[in-house]
Amino acid sequence: MVILLDLYNRLSEYFKNRYGERVQRLPINAGFTCPNKTGERGKGGCIYCDLTGSGFAAFKPKVSIEEQVKEMINRYEKKANKFLAYFQANTNTYAPVDELKQKYESSLIDDRIVGLDVSTRPDCVPDEVIALLKTFKDRVDVYVELGVESINPNTLKYMNRGHSLAEVIDSVNRLKKAGLEVILHYIIDFPCDTLEDVKEMAKVSSALKVDGVKLHSLYIVENTKLADLYRSGEFVPLTLDDFVERVITFLEYLDPQVVIHRLVADPPKTGTLHGNWGISKIKILNLIEDTMRERGSYQGKYFNYLNN
Repeated sequence: MVILLDLYNRLSEYFKNRYGERVQRLPINAGFTCPNKTGERGKGGCIYCDLTGSGFAAFKPKVSIEEQVKEMINRYEKKANKFLAYFQANTNTYAPVDELKQKYESSLIDDRIVGLDVSTRPDCVPDEVIALLKTFKDRVDVYVELGVESINPNTLKYMNRGHSLAEVIDSVNRLKKAGLEVILHYIIDFPCDTLEDVKEMAKVSSALKVDGVKLHSLYIVENTKLADLYRSGEFVPLTLDDFVERVITFLEYLDPQVVIHRLVADPPKTGTLHGNWGISKIKILNLIEDTMRERGSYQGKYFNYLNN
């Protein structure tokens, strides 16, 4: 079935159709770490990841999960009446199953929480964790966000990701088989990738029939390996024009039924050396959409490659 879209399949519209109104994610820092930092999968973490593990918008882990959720609801309840408990920082399936169960349970403190949203890595979703996540489906919707970042093995190695594309495919298939909703994350403008890699990101996502994708504009923050490379001139970010081209190309090759959870990231407010080319997120989104309209572009424009 082909869905007719206004440029792309927006998350806001998807949530309104599914829940009848706006839904707000509540970022949670549950104090997890990452196997790419502990030495189990690698050392030092990904070259762009700082100590917050991409959880800079959340509380410090010393604040209980219950208190984090309460504070976040208070912050957003004038804007939304329904929420997702979003385990964001680091790898949120990297712990014994009993500990995971306790932490997930402690976030579901309000009937207005309609979903459990767990961010993790493709190499950290063993069958026992998937079975645990599945038990929550009787109460809330369960979303699993997998950090993929690239499908090019050379780029993954340069990033020090510590996982392969094969693990992405395997984890998505097992999560989908369990009836869980899967969202893939990509850093769309990493210079090691080419425009052909971007097309493959869209094609792989479509072939795996994932439910959603999040695209990230690359930002470089203090206290990371990438910051050192950037300062030395060894790493040169792509231009804004390159980023816009990549986003549009990705959308054009993506199944129109896949929900777009994000097109541009919000860099941290402090400690950022490079982020969004010094302009606001909304201006970048407007530039992407204006360019798409000028070109007659839309999500799925070239999706028929799977049917050829």
